[in-house]
Amino acid sequence: MYTVKIKPDILEHRLDCSFYNPVGLAATTKLNSTMEVNKLSELVDQRRKITNGVRGPEWATSKFKLIRLQDCEHWIVNSDAAASITKRQFDENRRCKLQANDIVVAIGGYIGNAAVVVDECDAVIGQHSAVLPEPEQTGADSRFLVAYLNSRFAEAIFSRYVSGTVQAGINLEDLRELPAPKPNGAAQKYIGDKVRQAERLRTWAKETESSVTQYHQALVPSQSTLNFAKRVRLVSPARMSERLDAHFYPGVVDDYLRLHQQKFKPLGKLCTTIYNGQTQSETSSANSCKQITVTNLSSSFMGGTPRDVEMPGKQEKFLKPYDILMCNAAHNKAYIGKDLTFVHSEAAILPSTEVMTLRVDRNQVPASYVRAYLLTKLGYVQIQSTIRGITAHSYPDDMALLDIFVPELEDKYRDEWFACDENLALAGKACEIATQLTHVAKSLVEALIEGQISEAELISAEHALETGNDKLDRQILNRLKTDGVDGQGHALFSDLDQLYSLLEQASHS
Repeated sequence: MYTVKIKPDILEHRLDCSFYNPVGLAATTKLNSTMEVNKLSELVDQRRKITNGVRGPEWATSKFKLIRLQDCEHWIVNSDAAASITKRQFDENRRCKLQANDIVVAIGGYIGNAAVVVDECDAVIGQHSAVLPEPEQTGADSRFLVAYLNSRFAEAIFSRYVSGTVQAGINLEDLRELPAPKPNGAAQKYIGDKVRQAERLRTWAKETESSVTQYHQALVPSQSTLNFAKRVRLVSPARMSERLDAHFYPGVVDDYLRLHQQKFKPLGKLCTTIYNGQTQSETSSANSCKQITVTNLSSSFMGGTPRDVEMPGKQEKFLKPYDILMCNAAHNKAYIGKDLTFVHSEAAILPSTEVMTLRVDRNQVPASYVRAYLLTKLGYVQIQSTIRGITAHSYPDDMALLDIFVPELEDKYRDEWFACDENLALAGKACEIATQLTHVAKSLVEALIEGQISEAELISAEHALETGNDKLDRQILNRLKTDGVDGQGHALFSDLDQLYSLLEQASHS
């Protein structure tokens, strides 16, 4: 609850108290007092309207995609993973068809979250989103604008316009009127380029991960002729363990083993350890460590912000580079084994109880190979076979029994094979730096509005970069801390040379 006394000179056409909430008012006042401000409707392509999306989607197998809020991650619209709709519905909703450099902004749910369309795609948006048509047409920078929309200032200003009780949201009329800064073009470009650099790094990381996975899976004998629907099988005594449930012995796995005899090893023999993590209580004390849960796992690398938890008495469960992480418990068992997360970081991180760690013995095989094998269709079936109980759990002892195909490579290829681990770890680092770069963009927008950094500084840094001089850019990046420009937190970048090196590598891929 709060109370606020409103002066007549700030009254607008709105009389609802939430429109005058103190945080939103303070953000609006600060923005208007320090920056040149335009309405969002003035910053987008004037030939197209700011509009919302499709209601009641008609799902179908087609090339036409529906972009929902879950398809907007890391400030990027991901049309590849989006669900498909009918061509008829796509054609009927061409008003909200996406084009390159359009911005998708949430007007329901996580209101204000924004992502940019990187490439052309046959996609429209869902009803809880709105599209801001290509800001470049008005001289605005789309990546600068998406950084502003994800800033705390935009979040506070958005809060003034939220209405509704059952399902809160923002009306299109209000969205079009929302204020946004429009600094000098060079300053916008400097900030916007941090977002573009993040996009480039994520694209390069995705390509690298795909290349590594394809390299490994080419060494795995084809699984295309296997009968994955097979239910009846005869299990030999040599294959039996203490597990006596038929679910643990998929017939398709037995067929695969017979086709390639003597070329499999139990996963436990290929790993130095397989273990479930240890859940600790959250704390703010100095004697703490970072802990991840299943929410930090993804199909590629760790993400999100780890929790601060009490330091455990023993530290043998901390992660190491090249570990493979898997969710070991889920209400829907289909999630177990679907995603396998590769650890690229050397940071001391503790997995929670619901996270299983596979630490591969890299004297035998690359960790990225074991991950690639388990990501095959047969590997997923094998992981699923380990699940026990109504609540769906997978346990290390059962995972250790899984048979993994081990290819025989000539010595001259082994260095190349094992180098895949380093390549995948580098891709993970690129994703980590990409997240830091979007943080940079958001922090610089906020610092610009707060007056902590000037347009002149950003303009000078941008002009210097255009001549190949990164000195001023380095000075600004060195001011970035985990809590913003000139903050009290840790330095955001521990190694700027690595940042520039990765950007150079991504630019030439």
